[in-house]
Amino acid sequence: MHLGHDSLDSDPLATSWRDQLIELDLPGVGPITASADPGLFADAQPAQFAEEQGAEGGGFRGDAEEELAYRRRRPTTPPAPQIVRNTLRDRRPLELAHSWLVVPALGPVLPTLSPEGTIVADLRGNQAPFEVRTQPPEQPARPSREGARAGAPVEGKPRAVRPPALSWFRRPAVAAALRRRGGPVALGALVGNQRDWFEPAAAAREDLLASHPDQALESALLIAVEQGQGAVLRIGPGGLDVFPTGADPRIPELMGLDLLVTARPAQCPLQGVDGAGPCRPHGGPWIRAAHAAQVDWEARRSQALSVQGCGVCFGEALPPEPDQPPVPRLSQRSPVVEISRLHLRGGEVVRIDPIVPPH
Repeated sequence: MHLGHDSLDSDPLATSWRDQLIELDLPGVGPITASADPGLFADAQPAQFAEEQGAEGGGFRGDAEEELAYRRRRPTTPPAPQIVRNTLRDRRPLELAHSWLVVPALGPVLPTLSPEGTIVADLRGNQAPFEVRTQPPEQPARPSREGARAGAPVEGKPRAVRPPALSWFRRPAVAAALRRRGGPVALGALVGNQRDWFEPAAAAREDLLASHPDQALESALLIAVEQGQGAVLRIGPGGLDVFPTGADPRIPELMGLDLLVTARPAQCPLQGVDGAGPCRPHGGPWIRAAHAAQVDWEARRSQALSVQGCGVCFGEALPPEPDQPPVPRLSQRSPVVEISRLHLRGGEVVRIDPIVPPH
């Protein structure tokens, strides 16, 4: 399905395939960010950027006394798209010598059938709020063979661990399939233009995947179909192309879009501005709404760090800086196998069964 610009802009999910950030660690090149967001190629808006940056915590308003008393970084919530665009514009452009075929690696996601867990918070702020997941009730019916392989409980047997190949995190399987066909593989992520969602992805160089571009694309599409993915992306000197597999009719076919590629510094993946330092949690240990807000925020951080590295905290819990209050606390990220909430491309937050069942 090929959509015009008007039809594309009317569907936020379809638009996300054009405006998303493609962030990969390319062998022989290094970490890069690529985006075909049309706003990148429009004129910058300095006044609007300054206003949005102030709203995010990059600027401070009010009397001089208030500025000194409350000069603290705001919680690291998704930045405005214009902030991200200006950050990319300020970087030095990078020209790719080769085309790369990018295969998304987010497996099908179904909400959990487990009862809602209880959120526990340490009022001293020594530990971030977390959710205690209850064990699902025993299922009397015997699951199918596929269900048993995916970790469904079987009566009379301990609950099996779900194999990673059948989980939401498909990047190892996608990378292995690309590596068997095309040599070195780039690992990375597809990221929302507000850095509000993160999907795993892997890529291979087109000329190493096959001798002809059409053969390389056919191989990548085959892997995408086998792994339940909706599209394959091509980035390179020719811009951005999106080739739908047909699994999701909302994904548009896009060809030859202008593409900005930049080198990506080693920094916090949640930040919209380069050199912004460590992130700060949203929510805290005070009331129930703050507990839930930080649990969702920590889930987004763990999801981001499962698909991208962080050059600031490396997934560890950092102590507060001198200008920061002791709470809310930045916790150690959850391992991939224990992630139980996903922030999806469409904006929803879905509770899922983790790859390793709760203990």
